[in-house]
Amino acid sequence: MRSVPLRRSVVCLALAAALSGQSGPARAQDPSAHEPSAEEMQREMQALREQLQQLQQKMEKQERLIEQLSKPKAAPTPLPAAAGAATPNAAAAATPQNEDQLEQKVTDNVLREIQPSLSAANKTFPSQFNPAIGLIVDTVATYQEQGGADFQLRSAEIGLAASVDPFVRGYAIITGNDEGIEVEEAAIVTTSLPYGLEMKGGRFFADFGRLAKFHDHDLPFVDRPIVLDQYVGGESQADGVELSYLTPLSQYLTITAGMYNKLGADNFQVNNLDLRPLDKFTYLLHPATFFSLNDNNSVDLGASWAYTPKVTSYSVDGQTVLTDGKARQLAGVDLTYRYIPLAEASYRSMVWGTEVLYNHETFNVGTDDAPVYSPANSVGLYSYIEPRVTRRLYPGFLFQWVQPINGVGGDTLAYSPYLTLWASEFQRIRAQYQYLDAPGSHQSQFFLQWTAILGSHVHGFRDR
Repeated sequence: MRSVPLRRSVVCLALAAALSGQSGPARAQDPSAHEPSAEEMQREMQALREQLQQLQQKMEKQERLIEQLSKPKAAPTPLPAAAGAATPNAAAAATPQNEDQLEQKVTDNVLREIQPSLSAANKTFPSQFNPAIGLIVDTVATYQEQGGADFQLRSAEIGLAASVDPFVRGYAIITGNDEGIEVEEAAIVTTSLPYGLEMKGGRFFADFGRLAKFHDHDLPFVDRPIVLDQYVGGESQADGVELSYLTPLSQYLTITAGMYNKLGADNFQVNNLDLRPLDKFTYLLHPATFFSLNDNNSVDLGASWAYTPKVTSYSVDGQTVLTDGKARQLAGVDLTYRYIPLAEASYRSMVWGTEVLYNHETFNVGTDDAPVYSPANSVGLYSYIEPRVTRRLYPGFLFQWVQPINGVGGDTLAYSPYLTLWASEFQRIRAQYQYLDAPGSHQSQFFLQWTAILGSHVHGFRDR
């Protein structure tokens, strides 16, 4: 029975070393951790002593149980000589094997019982609570025939993300530029709801369309499409709540429903700080699916519908214009086709994406003193194709056509060839030319974009 105390000693020493050695390496690898005080070290050592005492008591209890089970029992009734000849050898051979099995079982039980204590001890170190942090720097140099040239720090975007507990995670996107610092996103997302459900609350990019929920630096081209700027209000930023459902069908299908103060970061029809009746909120429905045509070809297909029962005003050049309080409907269909041959290891592929938006809204085409309310139906679209000829070079072409949202004026057309160079997965350089044919503006525009990621980022560069 010497092997039992020996194993107990080895287990105790190993656990003691593991517990006492956690704080040193954790603090050495984490430059942000503070130097522990003498009182903190005393408290940690006292906790380790108590855990070791509990461990020793459990081991002693298990050892006594093994001794009781290993005590020799009364000799059985002698068997006939022919059958009993092999009995002593068989019993002698079985006893060590049973003892080894008991010892292994005891060791497994003890380690299983103290695992929660080890996990709790690890969580006492500050580095365990640090979220993933990253920074994206997005800069653009611009030249326009009618406006001249300039350099822009379009955004310096800090991303934070971490699991709050086993049930939810949280993330935040803080953006700074010449216009100031803004909390672009800050949301809580569930991780363990049943029946394929997921809930999101806070400020986030609503699940509308294809590219409206992408940050500027994540777009496949330099500027956000004109139709998204005019119809959605730029990025689909929204303060509210969203519920997503992954259906149990054999065909992949997700359905998102949302309720928000408003839709669009540059939508000034509603102030997030104002209270309002429920018929002035915006409601969203967005089903989306994915089709795998074969090993090399796939299609994403989605539909979006945003509905505001009553719109009482809208903003034109910073001025508030009253309306007759009728409903607004914004609908869209998006399709993305991908050709990714497996034999090329995804280095040579092609993406073609198209989105069409339809907006129905009532506008005042008269004056404030003599209002004339007129419903307007407008349509806009963008379509781009991006063949990926090498691992680093992605040429592309973007076409845009947009009707004025209020039905007044001519249409806008834009043609934009562009070239993206991926210096690495964390650094990208893009050159783009655009010919803009808009009412009162016919000009060539040139853009040079340089984007880089530092550290871990919440969304990073995503495939479009």
